[in-house]
Amino acid sequence: MAFRNKKEILNQFNPDIVVLQECESEEVLNNKKSKIDYESHIWFGKNKNKGIGVMSFNGFKLELLDHNTEFQYILPIKVFNDKQEFFMLAIWTQLINKEIYISYVVQATRAFKYYQELLKKDNIIIVGDFNSSAVWDNESPKEYNHSEMVSILNEQNIVSVYHLLNHEKHGEEKTPTLYFTRNINKTYHIDYIFMKEKMTKNIKSFFIGKHEEYVYGSLKVYHRSH
Repeated sequence: MAFRNKKEILNQFNPDIVVLQECESEEVLNNKKSKIDYESHIWFGKNKNKGIGVMSFNGFKLELLDHNTEFQYILPIKVFNDKQEFFMLAIWTQLINKEIYISYVVQATRAFKYYQELLKKDNIIIVGDFNSSAVWDNESPKEYNHSEMVSILNEQNIVSVYHLLNHEKHGEEKTPTLYFTRNINKTYHIDYIFMKEKMTKNIKSFFIGKHEEYVYGSLKVYHRSH
């Protein structure tokens, strides 16, 4: 939360597109007089301080497509500038009504089935916090598990960038994306970028930040803002 106090962490990357979970609304950013020079900002949430936000910079613009609010924090977006365009599903899956059967990976997979026409496009990227992993495939019976979700995406030639480039299987990731409660011993890989496989040929670099590079900066900002 409180992205306005942490934005300098991202400035070093000069990003074109940023997908943020637990991001404050544009209203809050404006009320706090936060100077974030984005081109476009799309936000959805029930709590104005904690939703999903997508921001564009460097001439890129965002257009929210037909958003099915049944899948609240899964946003279909067109990204474009004067020279190119692509489509995105920005993801933040959550626990719905305290029912695991309709939450997290089930929510995402149902959304992918709903947005199947979007997934057929040659220039589709799916990115965000899935709160899902193959290590939990058999923990509780539900409509879809993580591996089934991945298979459904693979049927559309949509693959995980991390797993393709690192030659690792889902559930066997060596690099975590979450240090739960900032604990280096509580690690999970639950965040993903999926895209059409032929799009991956244009990737110039890909990396996941290391614990020691980011967690202490985050803590410093956290304490300062509270």
